[in-house]
Amino acid sequence: MQIFIYITLATIIIVTISSTILRRKNYRKYGIPTAFLIGVSFVIAVVSFFTLDGWESMGFFFMFICITIGSLIGTGISMFLN
Repeated sequence: MQIFIYITLATIIIVTISSTILRRKNYRKYGIPTAFLIGVSFVIAVVSFFTLDGWESMGFFFMFICITIGSLIGTGISMFLN
């Protein structure tokens, strides 16, 4: 279960740094890292739902949830930093 906490924390850090860098360059679309991570993890979760059995599929689903939460929190933090 700890791995999901680590995934969430790593996602928060990566999204916060990348969104802050994009905002400092006056790039208006600072939500691109969030959308990209959510999109990729959603595709992986859907594909694993149809191709894997039971516990593996559920693990990828929880990973998708952790990445989504981390991306949204990271974007929120970068919005408050600027």
